[in-house]
Amino acid sequence: MSSQSFPTPVRLIIKNSRQNIVTNAWDAVEFLRRWPGERNNTYRRALQHCLDALDGIRSAKAAFASFVAAARQAGILA
Repeated sequence: MSSQSFPTPVRLIIKNSRQNIVTNAWDAVEFLRRWPGERNNTYRRALQHCLDALDGIRSAKAAFASFVAAARQAGILA
């Protein structure tokens, strides 16, 4: 299992202007496990794609795209 680095870091803003930076699929999975938003289909897709990237089933680029989409929908993308 590798970290599967994202093409670019993803900056997230959480309550009280706390900032998180996610740089790879492993960090994304860890962040998704403590997800501050609704756990809807976009969230579940991002989690599955990131787990798939860690298992080598999906590319880091696809996991990145799904993670960014979920963050955008949750309103936490910086």
